[in-house]
Amino acid sequence: MHYKYFNMSFHQDYIMLSLSVILCLAGSAFSFHLLSKADRDGSDTRKIWLSWASLLAACTIWTGYLFAIAARKVYTQTGFDLEIALVALAFTLIGVFTSNTVSSYKNTYLSQLLGGILFGMTLAGTSAILLRSYNVASLENTVPTLDIWPVVLGIVFGTALVRLSTGLRTKVAYGSAVGLMPIAVLTIYLTSSGLPNPAVPTFFPPTSELLTNKQMLLVTLLILGACAGLAASGRVLHKHQKQSSQRAYRHLSLQDALTHLPNRQYVKQIAKSLLDQAKEDKKHCAVVLIGLDEFKTINDLHGYETGDAVLCTMANSLRHQFPENVVIAKFYGDEFLIVNPSMETPDDAIEFARQVRTLARQPVLLKKYRLSVRSSIGLAIYPRDGDNLDQLVQRANLASKQAKSIGGNLIQPYVTGMEENNRWEASLAADLRNATPENQLSLVFQRQNLTQSGKLIGLEALVRWRHTEKGPVPPEDFIPIAERSGIILDIGEWVLREACREAIKWSDPVTLSVNASPLQFSRSDFAGLVASVLMETGLPAERLEIELTESTPIEDHERVLDTIMALRKTGVRVAMDDFGTGYSSLNTLQAFPFDKIKVDRVFTRSLETNSHSRAILRSAILLGHSFGIPVIAEGVETRKQLEFLQETGCQEVQGFLFGKHLLPSQIATSQTNSKRSASQ
Repeated sequence: MHYKYFNMSFHQDYIMLSLSVILCLAGSAFSFHLLSKADRDGSDTRKIWLSWASLLAACTIWTGYLFAIAARKVYTQTGFDLEIALVALAFTLIGVFTSNTVSSYKNTYLSQLLGGILFGMTLAGTSAILLRSYNVASLENTVPTLDIWPVVLGIVFGTALVRLSTGLRTKVAYGSAVGLMPIAVLTIYLTSSGLPNPAVPTFFPPTSELLTNKQMLLVTLLILGACAGLAASGRVLHKHQKQSSQRAYRHLSLQDALTHLPNRQYVKQIAKSLLDQAKEDKKHCAVVLIGLDEFKTINDLHGYETGDAVLCTMANSLRHQFPENVVIAKFYGDEFLIVNPSMETPDDAIEFARQVRTLARQPVLLKKYRLSVRSSIGLAIYPRDGDNLDQLVQRANLASKQAKSIGGNLIQPYVTGMEENNRWEASLAADLRNATPENQLSLVFQRQNLTQSGKLIGLEALVRWRHTEKGPVPPEDFIPIAERSGIILDIGEWVLREACREAIKWSDPVTLSVNASPLQFSRSDFAGLVASVLMETGLPAERLEIELTESTPIEDHERVLDTIMALRKTGVRVAMDDFGTGYSSLNTLQAFPFDKIKVDRVFTRSLETNSHSRAILRSAILLGHSFGIPVIAEGVETRKQLEFLQETGCQEVQGFLFGKHLLPSQIATSQTNSKRSASQ
């Protein structure tokens, strides 16, 4: 193709133009990838992603123009003024960074439009300055005419690119943005190839020394490579930081934050090796589960600090008494698990359980008083009572509950058929089946607030059961039974429907959070049920957040994943509840696309006195930032806990510091008071 430039003929080198396009494609692919990281990151590292993306995008645009200009075959001496070219690079970098910053501010249509105009002006201005750096023999004192078309086209392309860059989470938007960048650069360059206008004053007087095309392109590639290397090294550094955080959390997740004993996840990992070793040595394995009697009463009468002291004292007594081959774990709440894989006979296992009871009976010496502790101990023996640790633990737990039900403070070995004899649980399960049709269930709501401002952003629905004869039954008693028996499906549907009916009445349309178990998510029609309830009640999908709890293992991963994806397509958000206490929190977070992480209250409650809890909270928050999803900490009860969470960047909090549970009738008054306080 033939062109006229400075009244001189020239042709285009299509190989060089192709290189310009290829470099633009590669650079924009990387820069938009970094920009998508900034879009998903809600933490302070977002600014770093934005800076890297802007740096690489500016170098890409600059390089694309230079290669396009160098593609001109002019039949006279030519060269590039390096100083003016570097001025163009600085101009491009400032323009791109300003555009990205403006367009991402609050992510509104006006900010995107203004950012697009700035980006387009940057594209046109860079072309004009670089054309000024291109010198042709005997025409050094002229400057190319800045036509209106490059400016108009720059604004059009810039607005389109900025609009696409705000939705890079989809492959279509990402591919369109990457493909549009070289088109914009090449189009603006071609429309900038006008005739000279000697009357126009030059703002960039040429220097005496010029670089040849090859020299300039070599400098260009070095600068582009340095920028890409810097951005890539930052990406690798961030990835390494994320992996380090994951390793640190994985290590901490195998340890109980309060007692520093191994937890259930650790026991689960080593279970097979323990039993294999016992089988190989022809030994019996004693599985002892200690359940503290009336531990809730200790917390209620003496406070949670005393309860924590009791657990820590018990842990220290057990840790220092037994040899290394005996596994001692903090299992659940007020329960300890001890596994001894080197028993000669079942009688030795029973004697070992007596030693455990002696230690568990030791009084706890506190600063002001001496506290006696009672324990119910369940015993299961391998291979007599089971051939896998899950079964043995379940039967030891059943035996412990049996011991507690007949008075506590004693040892109860597992007896064949004890499952059928667990009448209390069976009776409670039978009564629970009638709780929904007989209107024995009710709802209360707990506030969810922004950490920094304290603004109310949501309410979590919690179910309560008042038995007609036994009175109020604590959720920690009936929810596990409901999950094991399948009754949770009926209860969950009732809670979802009633909570949505209440939420549609609220004057302040905040988010409604509803808990659901993995069993509910495993139902093929759960997403359909949610959609039906939303349609029935009129609650907008974007106001509903389903919290998937880890209280039971997630077995059907594929169906749960399908359910989560179906819910998100309707606009419903899905949060991971009780993060850090489940069977495999980190694996669950990696396996499912959650919209929020909810850190369990056990870590918040002990963060003031326990460095491990603080470390776990920091790791969880950093992990959430790495995944680009917000983190909410529950169980916030003191100002010091709130201040720690504010400092560590936790976005949302929930707990009694912001008020007790609300009845449905109290929510309207509470929201009115919140608005009145905010206006004052």
